[in-house]
Formats: sequence, structure tokens, C-alpha cells
Amino acid sequence: MIFSKFLTGLRRSAGKVKEYMGLKEGLSKPPRLSRVGLGLSGAMLMGAGLWLVAVELNFVATLVLAAGLVGFGLFNLVSGFRKNLTFSRANQLSLIGNLILFISLYVVISRLLVVSYTTDTVVGTYMGVLRALQLQSPYGFSIKPLLDKFGFSPSFYTPGVDGSFDFHLAYPSLSFLSVVPFYLLGLHDVRDTVFIFHIMSVLTIFALAPARLKSVSVLPFTLFSVVIAGSWTDSVWAFFLVLTAVLWYRHPKASWVSLGLSIAVKQIAIVIAPFLLIRVWKETPHSGLRTLAKDAGLMLSAFFLPNLPFIISTPGSWWADVVAPFLPNAPAQVPGGIGLSGFLLDLGIALPSSFFLVVMAGASSLLLYLYSKHYRGLNSLVFAFPILIFFFYYRSFPNYMAYWLFPLVLELCRLGGPNFRLGFTTRLPSIAWRPPTGTLLRILRQRLTPSLMIVMTLTVIFAGVSGAYITQVSSPRTSIQINGIMDPDSIGAATIINVTVTNMLSTPVSPIFFVKYSPLPYFWDSNSTSPLSSGSASSYVISAPDALSAIPRGDQFHIVIYDKLTGQLLGESPSWKSDIPAPPLPNPRLKWWVLDPSVGTRVPFDWKLSLTNTDPVWSGITPLGVNGRSGVQMILNYTSPLSGVESLALSQKVLLNATKVGIHFNQSLTTNIASNLIFAASVTDGTHLLYYVFSDKTTQQTTTPYPTNTTVIIPTQRSQWNTITLNPDSIWHAQGWATPQQVTFGVFLESNSIGIYYVSLDSINPV
Repeated sequence: MIFSKFLTGLRRSAGKVKEYMGLKEGLSKPPRLSRVGLGLSGAMLMGAGLWLVAVELNFVATLVLAAGLVGFGLFNLVSGFRKNLTFSRANQLSLIGNLILFISLYVVISRLLVVSYTTDTVVGTYMGVLRALQLQSPYGFSIKPLLDKFGFSPSFYTPGVDGSFDFHLAYPSLSFLSVVPFYLLGLHDVRDTVFIFHIMSVLTIFALAPARLKSVSVLPFTLFSVVIAGSWTDSVWAFFLVLTAVLWYRHPKASWVSLGLSIAVKQIAIVIAPFLLIRVWKETPHSGLRTLAKDAGLMLSAFFLPNLPFIISTPGSWWADVVAPFLPNAPAQVPGGIGLSGFLLDLGIALPSSFFLVVMAGASSLLLYLYSKHYRGLNSLVFAFPILIFFFYYRSFPNYMAYWLFPLVLELCRLGGPNFRLGFTTRLPSIAWRPPTGTLLRILRQRLTPSLMIVMTLTVIFAGVSGAYITQVSSPRTSIQINGIMDPDSIGAATIINVTVTNMLSTPVSPIFFVKYSPLPYFWDSNSTSPLSSGSASSYVISAPDALSAIPRGDQFHIVIYDKLTGQLLGESPSWKSDIPAPPLPNPRLKWWVLDPSVGTRVPFDWKLSLTNTDPVWSGITPLGVNGRSGVQMILNYTSPLSGVESLALSQKVLLNATKVGIHFNQSLTTNIASNLIFAASVTDGTHLLYYVFSDKTTQQTTTPYPTNTTVIIPTQRSQWNTITLNPDSIWHAQGWATPQQVTFGVFLESNSIGIYYVSLDSINPV
């Protein structure tokens, strides 16, 4: 009896797996859409394989993986055209191909290209995990020490309009509590846990999509592996939104609990709640306010339950970090992004954050009205409305909009596409599918009201934008004039701007400067913090706090100014082009340092750090000079003779004639070429290689030529500062080698002998 029940349960499980994998279709022919999905999965696999070859050609394992991706992609692509392809086989190959693609992209990028965290959000989540394991509340603690530990530059910080930075965990407790179990299981990289939630969402969508849509249902999520490796954590709250969509018709109460858990991960998920309340009202005609109140109560209970321990332990800190920043009277952050605010800033129209909040509220009201009026036609688009709403948000980040695709794709697969016919029939009063009947008032209400609502809302938005712009031009608060830009350290980007500000208000202001050349403005330091009195003008020299904030050569930019005293927007400058000249060798004094995600540490800007067989805990580079902004010290700690030759190198790609440089350095090691204990410079085009070995064992320069490489040994003094001039161009042509378009110039320290070796460099200047 027990065995019979076991077999019955096994058969049911097998049936569920078959249904999930799309095997119940048997030998039937797949529709065209399934073939298209399979072919696209193959094309993306091939594209990923070719991309790996282009970016990571030096790793044998990467080449093997790339070959596998291209081979499997070609198989899927060809299979999509086979006449004997079955429905079930198309779904299987599509799922397997997409999973391989997702996992391969994530592993390669997170382990080779972006090995460190790059957003303060993931660092805040990591701090929350550590504090929770210590039975402490993370709210009220600063993440600044962790940002410094991970080598974050100021460009990665979240600035406010008053010039301050937000160093607190700004999300509810489930953002880190959901990571804790995986951390205890050994997944100490927060991104790994986020990726697991991503895969669970994808598998859920594939499982519940109709068989004819399975092969295309997961295609929209290909690039999410890339952004997860880049430290986006939004896959967690998106997973709970997917559960909300999954449970809606089967377990409605559990669906509201899942929505509450999504909000307990990230507050922005609450935007969907009013639309879902309308859906409840429409789908259950006999429901009343009591039913809606119960559903809202379930959502709020699910939100507060994981937050309750932290509310009890640190109520003030929890409120200040989780709730207060989203209240209307909270200090605003700098507008920008890929939505309306970013577009307007690029056009030179700087508007306060309150304007975008009003427009966002107006857009929400319009969408709520349209959804309520045309529920049956727009029901499958319910999760698309937040995308439109966040387009009008004053900080319209891509992740605020992109992650609504997860529940949206599931809804479209299960409910079908939207029906816009009713919208077309009511868009204009002259368009109607049947003659209007009834009184004039009834006709106007039924036919004209939706059109009037849309026209009025759009009119308010455009009038608000144009009116605010006219007000800004006719009654400016300040006059902003850019006098010039500079690149004194030759990094290939503008790091200093001279700007004159005239205060046209009747009260003093204290200008805070932001420079916008990308989706979000960057905070820049000013040489003066003194208030600017009414009617007076003053020139300011503003400087980039790091190289990532510097304006790349050739880019257009604006300067946005806020008042530190009141937080109000003072104005935006006209567009200006960063027309600085291109330096032959960027950052020659090794002065500007930034976080290099590919090695997980700070390196000189525009220089690439390469480590071979080294332990990054003991070997690496550190800044020299006051505040670490004038040179670099290379440290090689060789501890095990079994590791082979260890080396570390700094390099960059330049023109061959730019490699004529003067190097100022101090080496502590005694050269031993036999044991590969050397400090040297190199120039290579990938085929030919030119070495300059700096040796304290020789008194005369020697050159040893070979067909494809040449070694030049230059005498130096150990433990003293040496200035050596290199002229690779002349030796290159003397060897008869063809002039390349570009070469890789670098300096490296390597050893095959146990010991600790140091080299200090404070400049590599073009001569």
C-alpha cells in the first residue's frame, strides 16, 4: 500500500516535471514562435561566446567555455530550422541554453571582470548581514568603513543636494535577512544569493508560461546576469513580485503576503498596491471596503513582521533610515537617471525634485483611472504601470523600471496581451464602433471623459515643464557662467572647472556644485564654502573628487547648483564641451586612483593592474605621498617556491611614439635575471616584445636583439631614486618591425625567489 502510494506520488511528480519542461506535447510540431525562441537562444549563446573571446583571450578556461557556448549556440540555432524538431525538444533546448547562458555570463563577469562590489546598495546589504549575524540592528550604523575597505571612490557614493552623502542602509530588513541563510551556507558574496533569486524567478516564469511561449518567456532576462554581477540587488524583491503574480488567482491572500514581503525588501514595490486593489475590486464584484482593508492589512503585516525586531530594538534609527528619506519633507537627493528628469537636465532644464513628484503623482492618477475604466483590456499590463510611473520619478534609475519585467512577462504569458480596442473607440469622440445612444450628458461621460482625462493630464505635464522652464529663464535665481576647464594632471578628462556664479536672490546662498555628463550628476568640490550675498558674483574653482567624476574628453556637460543653506535648486549652466587635448600618456604622475572592479582594488586611473600567481592579500600596489596622491609603490611578497614566477604589472595602451618616457623610480631589489628577480618596462604589440630591465648589477647598457623580441639592460642604483629615459620607438624601427597602431606599455616587478620586494614610482612622464 505504501509502495503503491509512493509510485503514485512519483508518477504525479514526473507528470509535473513533464508539464514544466513542456514534454507533454510529445512528438507534435513546435509553432513558429517556439522555433524563433530556440533560434534566438542559440544566437545569444554564440554572441556570448564570441564576446568572451574578445574580452578574456588570455585564459584557457575562458576559451574552452567560449567554444562550448558557440558550439551549443550553433546547435540550438540549427535545431530551430530542423523539420523533425519536436515541441518538447524545442522547449528543453531553449531552457537549457538560456540557463547555461545566464550562469556563464554571471560566473565569468563576477569572477573575472567585476570581482568587487560596485554599488553602495550591495555594501549596505552586506553590512546588514554581518550585523544581523552579530544580533545587532544595522540601522544607525554607517557603511562608510566598508566602502573604504572595498576601495570605493566618492563617485560611488549617494549624494544629497546639500553636498552630504548617505552612508546608511536605506532598505527594510528583508533586503539582508533574505541573504542570511545563504551566507550561513557559505555564499559570502551577496551577489551569489541575488543570482539565485534571479534563477528562481526565471524558472518560475518558464514553468507557468504556456507551452507555446516557454522558449521565448525567458529571453527578456538575458542581460540581468550582467547587472547582478555589477552589484544590482533588485532580483530579490522582483522574486517576491513574481510570487505575487503566481499566487494571485490560486491563493489570493498569500499573494498579498508576498507583495508585503517584496515591499519589505525594497520600498518601491508598494507602487503596485493601488493597482492590485483595483484588480480585487473588479474581479470580486461582491467585495467591499472590508475585503480591500483585509488585503491591505495582510500586505502591511507581511511588511512589518520581518522589520518588527529592528523597530523594537532601534525605532529611531529604523525610521530615519527606512521611512524618513521617502517623506515629502526629507532632504532631496540629486535628480537624474534615464527618465524625464535626466532628459530635461540634458536639455538645460533644471527643475526641483518636488516638480517630478507632482508629475509622478499625476501620472499615477491617470494610470489608475485608465486601469479602473478599462480593466478588462489592460489587466495583463498591470505590472507595466510602475515602469511608466518611475519614468517621471526624479531619480529614474534603470533598475527601478527594468525589474517590473519579471511579473509583467509572467502576466502577459498567462493572461495574453492587452486589448486596446476599447481605448481606441474612446480616444476621440468622432471615432466609434456603434452609433451613440442616450442623452447628451451620458454620451459625453462615456465617450469624452477618457480622452479628456488623457489630454488634460498630458497638458498639465507639458505645461508644467514649459512653465517651470519659462519661470527659470525669466526669473533665474543665479547666473552661471563657465569660464574654462582644465586637465592639469593629463588624465584625459577635465578635473577642474572655473565658473562664475551671480546670486540674483534677495538672500545669501551657499552654492553646491554638481556636474552632469552621464545619467546622474556627480558632486564636485569647491574652493570656497562662504555664502554668496545677494546681488554679488564670485568665481569658483571646482574640482572632481576622483577620476570617475572627471568629464571625459569630448563629452557635453552641465553644471547644476544647489543652495546648501536651503537645499533649493539655484540653476543649471548652458551646455559646455570638454575640449581638453588628448594626453600622449594619461595619468603620468600616477596621481588619480579609482576602484578597478576587475581586480577588486584601487589602481591609478587609466592604468591596468595585472597579477600573476600572486596572493593579493600580501602583494599589490599602494599609493605614495601625502593623501596617497603622488605615485605608487609596488609590493611583491614571494612566499612559496611552488607557485612559479610571480609578477605584478601596471600597463596601458598608447601610441608607439608616446612610449618615449622618463621614469622616476626607486627599487629595493638586487637584480638577478637568472632567477627572474627583475624590475622592468615592456612595450609590445602582441607579436613583438621589447624589454627594458633595470639592473643594479651592470654598469653599461646592453642590447640583445632577437627576431620578435629585444632585451635592453639599463644600469641603475639600488635603494636610490633613478631617472631613466626610454626611447622604444628608435629601437623598434631599428629592428625593422612594422609600426603598430597601438602598443601596450607597462612596468612590472617579478620574482622566482623567496623574499619581499619593493619598487616606488612617482612619475612616468612623456619626453
